[in-house]
Amino acid sequence: MSLLNVNKVDPATGTGLELGSSGDTITIPSGATIANSGTATGFGDTNHFATTAFSAYIGSTQTVTSGAQVTLTFDTERYDLGSNFNTSTYAYTPPSTGYYMFNFAVSFRGGANTNLARCNVGMQKASSTYQDWEKNFSASYVLNAGTSATVFAHVTDTDAYKLFVNVTDQSGNPSVLGTITNSYFEGYRIY
Repeated sequence: MSLLNVNKVDPATGTGLELGSSGDTITIPSGATIANSGTATGFGDTNHFATTAFSAYIGSTQTVTSGAQVTLTFDTERYDLGSNFNTSTYAYTPPSTGYYMFNFAVSFRGGANTNLARCNVGMQKASSTYQDWEKNFSASYVLNAGTSATVFAHVTDTDAYKLFVNVTDQSGNPSVLGTITNSYFEGYRIY
């Protein structure tokens, strides 16, 4: 091994500086610091949000059938930075594996006052339930209810994720309220 002591290495005008050749390993010793005052490129994807972030909501109130599992119709996007959310299938397909954070909120309304008995929300991965949440009002029926959750998912493949509901209502005419503030689904890759 040879040692070269210099204070500055400056490439010729109009050229770049290359250290090593393809297949070489450049070692930074323990305790050394790399100070970057310029732009770092070629180090992999460190800004996952820019290519994986999405936020979608239900544009108008969705009527659902009491006691039936129904896919939530997130048909309007606030943003879809990687173009991975499908407003026709209402599903998000992660573009890469990694750790993702998903957020959702769903607002329910019964067909009439004090008729809402149970509200179940689930997240599906491919065609299987990934997680689900339930609110049960059978002891004291209500008109309106809402639920929200944050899910941290270790995504090991690129199967699609979507949300579904199963609402029980004594009148048989429940709904999920639309608009950006009532029912939304969003997420992004965090690592």
